[in-house]
Amino acid sequence: MKIGLVFTNDWELFGDGSGDYFEVQHNPLLDLLNVFEKHGAKLSIMAETYQQIKHKELTNENPKFKEIVEAWESVLQESYNKGHDVQLHIHPQWRESKLVDGEWVLGTNWSIGKRNEDEIFSIIKECNDYLESVIQNVYTNYNCNVYRAGAYYIEPSEKVLETLRKLKFECDTSVTKGTFVEKYYDYRDAFSNIIPWEIGKKGVKYVDNNSDMIELPIYSNISIDSEGIKKFFPKLYYKFKFGVSVSDSELDWMNERDRIKSIRYPSSRRAYKKHENKNLSWYLNKILSKNAIQLDYDYIPSSAFVKIIGNIINNSKLKDYDFLPVIASGHVKDMHNTENIESILSSLNKLYPNQIEYLKISEAVEKTKEQIIRK
Repeated sequence: MKIGLVFTNDWELFGDGSGDYFEVQHNPLLDLLNVFEKHGAKLSIMAETYQQIKHKELTNENPKFKEIVEAWESVLQESYNKGHDVQLHIHPQWRESKLVDGEWVLGTNWSIGKRNEDEIFSIIKECNDYLESVIQNVYTNYNCNVYRAGAYYIEPSEKVLETLRKLKFECDTSVTKGTFVEKYYDYRDAFSNIIPWEIGKKGVKYVDNNSDMIELPIYSNISIDSEGIKKFFPKLYYKFKFGVSVSDSELDWMNERDRIKSIRYPSSRRAYKKHENKNLSWYLNKILSKNAIQLDYDYIPSSAFVKIIGNIINNSKLKDYDFLPVIASGHVKDMHNTENIESILSSLNKLYPNQIEYLKISEAVEKTKEQIIRK
């Protein structure tokens, strides 16, 4: 079996609007693109577009915003020109954003699916029209056809899917099977953690064999997990979880990543952390539990990431598939350097040169739809 490995990246500021654009978006994206080009891989940039529209509205008032807006457009055009992909990603809390004392204050409704029908259509259409105009200035035939909801908060998804269909989108990629965030989404009963599906009328998690849209799920590793062991005995955890021996340099890389993120985006500012108290009792309750880990190249150490890909390639339950897309995720705002992804791509190219094809997500959509039609 050959897999089409798709590296997506949710390209954005932090969820509350904080972060310096050049420090957490622009410059690390350039670093990442250099690594991908060195190893013959492709990146699919899921471009958070609403934040850009809000910056653009204030360019006359703030000269720095003009610099950001121009840099944002230029780097996406350059990326597309080099053979990478650009698709749509939206955090709807930017709709209510205000600039207060030089800092963005965003709205509290992070969920596109929890807005009314008119708002959903207005938000997605405005962002889609703008993103297409940026790339079409260079490539007139470009059309945006893949969507990912901000923070994966697409549920309830029926009205969102109606809008995406009206705007000729062919694919959503917001679902990671096995993941769950109370009051926002529950993907524990999604169709698959890897196999794409035609999206049904009941919502993004369900199958309809006559649908005009597909879901490309972000791959998840679903198994017994232990947050407690991971916290206090990380080497034992990765041996237990993935059967790999992580190196000291990998552990140092992860620790440094977390240290830098805690400075750039303190836990007190993270909406998803505000009600989470990870004390000793929390970890004791998490000694053993079933958990889904997203295939995230900014959080899974290289040795474990490569082992997961190898397990997919050698999975006998998938042997009937001549081709299967595998969607990985990342966020350059969380990436303090490129060591992990450099090691991942180097190892994959050495171990699986004939089993992996690096694809843009739009290419994976096209190949998946062709495969569905043939069946």
